[in-house]
Amino acid sequence: MSNCELLETCGFFKKYQKSLDMACKGFLKTYCHGPQMDECKRKEFRKANGQPPHDDMLPSGQMMPKQYT
Repeated sequence: MSNCELLETCGFFKKYQKSLDMACKGFLKTYCHGPQMDECKRKEFRKANGQPPHDDMLPSGQMMPKQYT
């Protein structure tokens, strides 16, 4: 299993990597360590804007629902 090259600087990963929430685990498995790594909207945002997105932006591009932040 490979890992995203941006994990060490990714606010989402740092904030949610220990989350027990199944949705978070799914995002981490799919995007941070998995098959959709290159489809991460956080990566696209960083590339387009020259800076990382808000920590609560999901790899899918949506924002984390308030009840989880």
